[in-house]
Amino acid sequence: MVMDERNLQRIAKHLKDEAAQRRVHHNIQRGRNEVTVTIGRASRLFGFSESQLRDWEKMGLIKPIRPKEDTEARQITGQRQYSFAELDKLAIIRELLDEAHLTPGAIPPNINEIWSALASPTQTTTSHLFADEVEDLFVSPIAQSQDDNINKRVTLAYRDLAGWRFYASRVLWMALLLIYEDVPGFYAGLVLPAHDYNADEILREPASLQMVGESLVGWLGQTSSFFTFLTSAPVFEYPSDYIVQPLCPPELRMRLPNSIARRTLIVVQRDEIQHIRRQEKAIRTVLRLLEPLYEEQHQWQHYMGEGRQDVIAPAMDFTPKLTDAILTGLTNMTIRLGGKTPDGQQRWQDCCILLPNNMSLPLQQRSLIVRAKSQQARHTVGVTSVTPERHVTSLSIRAYQSSHIIYRPELAREDIMALQRDLEGPIQSNIAVPISGEDGHPIGVLYVTSYDQDAFSEEDQRILRIIAKITEELLYTYKIRRQIADTLPDLLDDPATVDPLFKDFASESDFLNDLAEVLTTIKQQVERQQELTIPTEIDGPVKEISFIAIDIDSHVQESIANSYGDQTLHNLNKAIGLRIHDLLPALFSNHLNCTLYHIYGGIYCLLLRGFTLERTKSNAERLRKALEGSIALKQSELPGGTLTLPTISVHLGVTWYPYDKLAEFLAPRHMRSVTDVRSTLYHSLDFALKLGTDTGGNIIYAWDPGTQTYTPHQPGEEQQKK
Repeated sequence: MVMDERNLQRIAKHLKDEAAQRRVHHNIQRGRNEVTVTIGRASRLFGFSESQLRDWEKMGLIKPIRPKEDTEARQITGQRQYSFAELDKLAIIRELLDEAHLTPGAIPPNINEIWSALASPTQTTTSHLFADEVEDLFVSPIAQSQDDNINKRVTLAYRDLAGWRFYASRVLWMALLLIYEDVPGFYAGLVLPAHDYNADEILREPASLQMVGESLVGWLGQTSSFFTFLTSAPVFEYPSDYIVQPLCPPELRMRLPNSIARRTLIVVQRDEIQHIRRQEKAIRTVLRLLEPLYEEQHQWQHYMGEGRQDVIAPAMDFTPKLTDAILTGLTNMTIRLGGKTPDGQQRWQDCCILLPNNMSLPLQQRSLIVRAKSQQARHTVGVTSVTPERHVTSLSIRAYQSSHIIYRPELAREDIMALQRDLEGPIQSNIAVPISGEDGHPIGVLYVTSYDQDAFSEEDQRILRIIAKITEELLYTYKIRRQIADTLPDLLDDPATVDPLFKDFASESDFLNDLAEVLTTIKQQVERQQELTIPTEIDGPVKEISFIAIDIDSHVQESIANSYGDQTLHNLNKAIGLRIHDLLPALFSNHLNCTLYHIYGGIYCLLLRGFTLERTKSNAERLRKALEGSIALKQSELPGGTLTLPTISVHLGVTWYPYDKLAEFLAPRHMRSVTDVRSTLYHSLDFALKLGTDTGGNIIYAWDPGTQTYTPHQPGEEQQKK
């Protein structure tokens, strides 16, 4: 078996760990306590299946004994027997599978030899072997000659980032935003002390914060960038600018005596203390999130200590006039990439990144404002801007609206606006490169000038496109982080609602809970009737229930999505729900017994109590007609922001259950739980709705007691029966 030396290095590193050695010794002792161990007993001892043990025997990983017995001149092979040595090996394998997350194929057959060298009883005399005999077992001569290598470096870095470092940086950021209202332009942070401290002394004077000693810090910067780092003692340059408070107030600390995260501190600028959120649910949530960080406190030095870079999650404040360091760095790098002229001057003079100042306006009405500039540029970040009305010849405006590079290799005198002459000097060529725009949605412009003519070749344009791509990724990241930050506090009050568009509708979970409550009431009534020997046909408090499921026809959904996009379809789904809600009082005489639920997409469901099947079908037909036709969608708050969609149609499914049928479902003799019956009712309704989809839509499928199946509902058939 050829063994990957990376796995061998992982094995050695894992088995050196004292906790791993204790676990292996424990399992070895369990195995040695057995006098005789068959394959069945070995599998139970270590939690393996017998088939696994047989497969590993074929691989040569383990070697059990196969005793033979003479029975009437025939040799019969007995059950596999596992010696102490093989049991020891199984204990080591158990550790490597569970804790080191290795596969059996990554474990060498001589794993017991590696273990013996690493876990020798004479620990004091064999510790030096880690660099001598032990390494010879698993490291090739080439690997031994190298202190580090790319594969090892990448593997360790990715593992650390994907695990602890990634979680720590993200959860500290979200935890801070849950308890602090992010105010652009100000600092705030969480301090996680490694050890207990004298709270009274620390909180009286911010300069005493360093007395908490080693701490993990999550720090929110002025531009909303977030920094995660480990410090031996947190200190401020100007302590009087800050206020330090315990995250967990005294009354909550008393109720959470076992939470190690109670020692966490929150730091804000002195004038921003009113922005700390004091809700207990927020604090409890944060403490839960921080617990794993404290539990891994012994690993802080490994993940964040000396030689490890701080974890930085950059972000941008899009509203004030604060300079963004990363965008500024990109503009300076752009000038550098332009190279130099023979006389040593920069070929490119100024570089700016312009972003729209109001994304809610239509594309043609958006002004662009400078958000970052190169070192020598005289533009003012957050002030210098170009507007479609005043600067119609602006390259930036034209590039932004056209999603094309706009390049002027030679500028005529009339091409240079007064604004350019004052700020950009005697430029002879300039270029504007859209940031994004491939999907029809530009998000900004990269603008570069030069004192030379023909300063931007085709190769230069490729370079500028790459810089624009890097900027695009960064801006999308900033935007997503801002969206997450803005909506994070909402989950404290309503964790079940993810999409605020549908927050006013009851959900599928609400539907299932309400249906379970109805069925539980019936089940209890049935059980009481049986105890009192009352005939089951005597109905209880629930007379009958019926359901109407509504869905937008498939061809309508496809047409709208293809013509207007998924967001318009999303808005239509909500508009349908609002129309159904508004129609209930007019269509249903006792509409208070009707509950509307949003299931998903454009599917809604009505739960009706006390409606006959005929009334339910009649109401479903009235609802279908009322939903048919055009519908107006409010796309934005701007004038003309309403879109009218014609030819909307829906299909519906109708089911109905009288009390005696529900009582039969829930009768003890059938041994069906409320959950089982609820699932049956729900899936039946889903089936009726799907029949309408398969038929092409604009139809109602309803339960027919006569045929005991679902059939298309014909309007007026009730009158014909009468």
